[in-house]
Amino acid sequence: MDPVINLSPPISYPIYPTPLSSKDFDLNTDPSLTACETLPYRGNMRLQDAHSEKELPMPPQRVSPFSPVTSVLRYRVHDNYSVGQVLLMLVYTGIIFYVSFYQSDPFTDPGRAGAVITSQVPFVYALATKNNIIGMMVGAGYEKLNFLHRLVGSLMVIGANVHFLGYVYAWSLHDTVYENLADPYVRWGILALVCFDLLGFGSTEFVRSRSYNLFLVTHIVGLIVFLFAACYHDPSCVPYVITAIVVYAIDHIARIVKTHITTARLHPLPELGITRVEVPSLNAGWCAGQHVRIRVLSSSMGWWGWSEVHPFTIANTTHTPEGVVLMCKKTGRWTSNLFNMAQTFSYGKRGKEVGRYVSIVVEGPYGGVGHIMMSSYSGALFVVGGSGISFALSAVQDLVRAGGDSHIRIIDIVWCIQDPASLSPLVTQLASIVEKGTNMRVRVHVFYTRAISATFDGIILPRGITLLPGRPRLDELLDAVVTGTMSAGGTNGVFVGVSGPVTLANTMVRVVNDFDGGLRTAVGGVELHEETFGW
Repeated sequence: MDPVINLSPPISYPIYPTPLSSKDFDLNTDPSLTACETLPYRGNMRLQDAHSEKELPMPPQRVSPFSPVTSVLRYRVHDNYSVGQVLLMLVYTGIIFYVSFYQSDPFTDPGRAGAVITSQVPFVYALATKNNIIGMMVGAGYEKLNFLHRLVGSLMVIGANVHFLGYVYAWSLHDTVYENLADPYVRWGILALVCFDLLGFGSTEFVRSRSYNLFLVTHIVGLIVFLFAACYHDPSCVPYVITAIVVYAIDHIARIVKTHITTARLHPLPELGITRVEVPSLNAGWCAGQHVRIRVLSSSMGWWGWSEVHPFTIANTTHTPEGVVLMCKKTGRWTSNLFNMAQTFSYGKRGKEVGRYVSIVVEGPYGGVGHIMMSSYSGALFVVGGSGISFALSAVQDLVRAGGDSHIRIIDIVWCIQDPASLSPLVTQLASIVEKGTNMRVRVHVFYTRAISATFDGIILPRGITLLPGRPRLDELLDAVVTGTMSAGGTNGVFVGVSGPVTLANTMVRVVNDFDGGLRTAVGGVELHEETFGW
């Protein structure tokens, strides 16, 4: 019989003794919500209290002398921007401003601004590609470099307007505005400027979050028209435009090669508000943590929904009967339509069943953990929120399958959900992962953060899975993984993967940065990888 959640037997860990109101906990102000038992594998004494520094293992080569610097660079200063990203943006902006204004006045020499933005055309197009050449060199997916694409694009919009206004000012001094505006090359320049301003407006967070189709249309139209307008405006732009076209063409050829039109099965998971998408025809060709972009070819997705492309992290490992598995959280119009489609009845091998088969376009895979080899670490901690469990599922399954070929000895999954009922659809799969970890110790800790209106007296869960109320104490959980790894003899470092909302990623970054330096050195270092929700 499959392990299930029920409400009858007593439980042996903390739970609320009285009925809870149907509301969200204030996780930032109520410390009682984070109280939980000491985890089974962790003693009451920390290793740093039991051993002197001389007795701790010597640091392996994985520990870098620049760790204090990298910790500072990872520190968050605003939303999803780290200190390192902000410094890189400031340096890039400083270079652009230097070459634009050094010994030059935009009102007397407006051509300088035009030359600078022209030089940036290949870069902004290269950073917009999914098969990113720059990302391949630094071991980062296109989504990790998107902040640079937005920065370069913003600088080009500003530069284009400075370029145009500088000429208008100069023409005004000589009272030749209308004569110059009648020149064909000037009109082509104005068209290029309109494209830039349209791109700038469509790229704002307000437009992206409320009308992604408008963002997409303005980008496609603006980027294509701009290339022609720039060449007719000034022939010196031709080499830069050709470079951008070549880079963009190579990217689209690679995307075509990576694209498959196939049939997928949709199955709803109401407890999670997730649509499970299975693509049996695709069962190889990706690594843990990578994502694909899908388009659902059905009129049920709405007038334009069939044309939309959305990215989702692959939730399983390769060579399985169900093929690629995606877990699509119902968060907007498109994903809501997908969920509604999955709730319809269809007839399959077992007769009438919930779910349906649809034609989809799958493009990818992309992203992932880059040059990091998770199996080379001695321990791993995965902190995920909601549908971010997809990242942990694929990564842990891959590590468990590696078995003796992996150095991993300790794996902990920390999953934050709103309702404990959300655990039900995945409890069997999580239990299977725990049982298959014969060469390593795998544990799953599920925390629910919303009070429930009905009381329950107990929960039966498989061995290795715990369910606790409140917000997890991530610092204690990381400490437990590190000390557990060292107790198991591991000194190759601990990998920490976080997938979920930006706030969860920011919290984990702070926890890793503030982690005890002695334990960090003794275990061989703590490496952090982030996957955050959003465009």
